[in-house]
Amino acid sequence: MRSTANAVLLLYVLDAVLLTVPVSLVLIWLYRRSVERAMHAASGAGESAAPLQAAWRPREHLNPVELGYRERSSRVRLALIYSVAGCLAAVVWTWLYSRTPGLDLTGLRAFSVWYVFCWPVPATLVTLLAIPWRTALRVVAAYLATGMVAVSVWSIAPHLISGQSGVRWAGNLVSFLGLLAIEAGPPAAIILIASSRRIRGVSPLALAALLVFTFSSIAARESFVTLVGVGGLHKPLLSIGLNWWFMAAALPAGYLCWCLLAVLNAGYRKKSFSDIQLVADAFWLIVAFVFSAQYASDFGWKGIAGLSGFVVYRGAAQLGLAIWRPPHAAGTRLLVLRVFGFRSRAEKLFDCIAQRWRFRGGVAMIAGTDLAARTIDPDDTLAFLAGDLRSRFVRGCHDLEEQLKLMDESRDPDGRFRITEFFCHENTWTDTLSALLERSDLILMDLRGFSEKNSGCTFELRKLAAQQRIADTLFIVDARSDIRLLESTIGPQARLEMIESEAAAARERVYRSLRQV
Repeated sequence: MRSTANAVLLLYVLDAVLLTVPVSLVLIWLYRRSVERAMHAASGAGESAAPLQAAWRPREHLNPVELGYRERSSRVRLALIYSVAGCLAAVVWTWLYSRTPGLDLTGLRAFSVWYVFCWPVPATLVTLLAIPWRTALRVVAAYLATGMVAVSVWSIAPHLISGQSGVRWAGNLVSFLGLLAIEAGPPAAIILIASSRRIRGVSPLALAALLVFTFSSIAARESFVTLVGVGGLHKPLLSIGLNWWFMAAALPAGYLCWCLLAVLNAGYRKKSFSDIQLVADAFWLIVAFVFSAQYASDFGWKGIAGLSGFVVYRGAAQLGLAIWRPPHAAGTRLLVLRVFGFRSRAEKLFDCIAQRWRFRGGVAMIAGTDLAARTIDPDDTLAFLAGDLRSRFVRGCHDLEEQLKLMDESRDPDGRFRITEFFCHENTWTDTLSALLERSDLILMDLRGFSEKNSGCTFELRKLAAQQRIADTLFIVDARSDIRLLESTIGPQARLEMIESEAAAARERVYRSLRQV
């Protein structure tokens, strides 16, 4: 029975996680197509020259040193809170692991098991802090090296103190690494697949819904088996069959999934958590379900107790964020403009700069298909699934004014600001641009490949000059950019950052330059 429970739980967890990938890819593809169709359509409301009355905060040029201090303090706060929360979850899983029959858990073994179960902490910090991948590799290496050193010292120190010989530190180290590979390997592989940056805007919601649906299937299966054992229900249920029973259970399970998504979206809209926190929570949920499936091999369906680790992690993180609140100071608002049509490079630049800038201030942009996978959030996802995406587009001056009023300038519980997208039709984006220029502190404009064919970018450059925002703008150019056209449009005083390759170091240089504008 116990091995059956283990197999069933692990199978359903893997099904849910693996289905998350194709479901998320299809959802992103459909979402991108829907946005593209609406963008290329003209608004029926017509353009309006009426002045905008939406309230907005005047530009405030803050000292870069002060902004840097706020960014660092926000990162330290987040790292400490989530590290403690992850370590407490590992304590719960270590205690459950110690209940394994025939296991003698000494002090060194208990530490090794606990440290192994802390492995999602570096992955969580890499995601929450938007750490570049090269630095992320160093973080993972530091976690691994710290564990190896701790196990080695713990193995050697008692023998050195007592003067005994025959130290088996190498064997302990091999056992530690073997346990890490067994416990962290499968869920880490699953997380790498399910948390790809191409799908992670929707994958947490897809995973949550699929887990609910698949575990509802388990409940339906177990209830069918139980009811078949009841004398009066044996024949009627067998005549119905398990397949029809599953079909009947699918409707309430689907409704439950939709209710869960609605609850998550309501929490997101109330700023109970950020989109990146939701991704981190998905990591820990995967780890908790995989642990539960493995734990069930010894304890049967009691293996569900492994989910208590996720509850402890989430509760500790929530409590820590509530006690140690983020600063209330306003941030520096960044407007991102770019040449459309270069999805890969736009996504890389967005990951390196916009996501990290959110610790300094909000990020605004005119929505496009190139960054759809990076900027879609729970609110966008549910609006799309409900067929209500077109209502989010700016159709005229009234819509623009209402959306400007809704621009979020407060921090999420994790200390970061939000990204605000403005969905525009082909005849409403110009008014939106003018309004966003007035409400931004800094502008980052990616002009790689810019030429006279890019009439939209030329219009944006003229608007920058007309509204005297050239000094607040950092322009990214490359060898293909028409610098003469750029200077003839806005003058020679533009601040340019040349990028000759797609290397991460080049994007890092842009981020450092932007912080000094």
